[in-house]
Amino acid sequence: MSDLKMDDSVFWKLQNIESTYWDEYIATRPVYDAKIFRRVDDYRSSHSRSSSSTALDIGTGSGSAIEPLTKRFNHVVASDNDSTSLAFAKKRYSTVPEEWLSFTLSSGEELPQHHPPESFDLITCAETFPLMDTTAAMDNIYSLLRPGGTVAVWFYGPPFFTEADYVPKCQDILDAIMDHNFRPVVCGGDEARRSNWKRATDGKFSWLDYIPFPPERWTDVRRHKWNTHARLSFFSPAACDFPVETRNRVGDNETVTQEDDPSFWAVNWDVDMLRRFVHASFPKPTELGGPDEAMDRLFEQLAEAMGGNNVPRKLSWPAVLILAAKKV
Repeated sequence: MSDLKMDDSVFWKLQNIESTYWDEYIATRPVYDAKIFRRVDDYRSSHSRSSSSTALDIGTGSGSAIEPLTKRFNHVVASDNDSTSLAFAKKRYSTVPEEWLSFTLSSGEELPQHHPPESFDLITCAETFPLMDTTAAMDNIYSLLRPGGTVAVWFYGPPFFTEADYVPKCQDILDAIMDHNFRPVVCGGDEARRSNWKRATDGKFSWLDYIPFPPERWTDVRRHKWNTHARLSFFSPAACDFPVETRNRVGDNETVTQEDDPSFWAVNWDVDMLRRFVHASFPKPTELGGPDEAMDRLFEQLAEAMGGNNVPRKLSWPAVLILAAKKV
């Protein structure tokens, strides 16, 4: 696994991630299907100035949003602050012509150094926004969008059990596993590290309601949330050595909707798939690798609660999608 390095302007600057990490990530994460992109398409079609010329995906990682974007836009720019991640995404989409797809090695905070203002008709940011400085990210997105352009920000949390007979048996154990996995990464470090973890954690527990869309800049802001009874953060406050605080900057004219849908990105996973998901949930520092007897015991408990090692159980995901248009 890679080392995790921190600076003041970027939350996690992930460097030298092994490409095998992204293989497991893809195998154990939701696919950005019509449940997300149908809403993006419908939103953009409701704005007469929407164009399908150029899109930007911030924090592309393994490139999960690239395929649906290349089906909709003449050119897509995929950006990430990690060269190994970009190399993986380039290889994954190596058959896509360069005139349709290009890549920018940059953090979200530094993108204006690489692209001029008003370069994009759509900017997407999946599973990334809480990792960035909020003010810088919003200023840059606003600058890089063309008037009338759309920003689409979405984030999903860990899967949750949906079968009534197994929720009380299994969910607490899975939550304890996620906390055990994240606690050594979240806790400790200097004040900058602690501050950045807190900012991101507060944001996820706020269901991204902390992201501001000032009405003088943005219009038709829509926030849609799936399965809010579950947790958007991959870990609970018990995994943190700081207080978790929620924030709400939702404007009076914004539209907020919620939907309980156990079929949302539904999967049938056994305990081995859940173990793979946890392993690929975040790239740990090298020093945190190696055997973990406590984790093994928790997975043994989870397997028993699920009815056996090879018994699949139904799970779904919590998620939020925010759409907004830059004022003309």
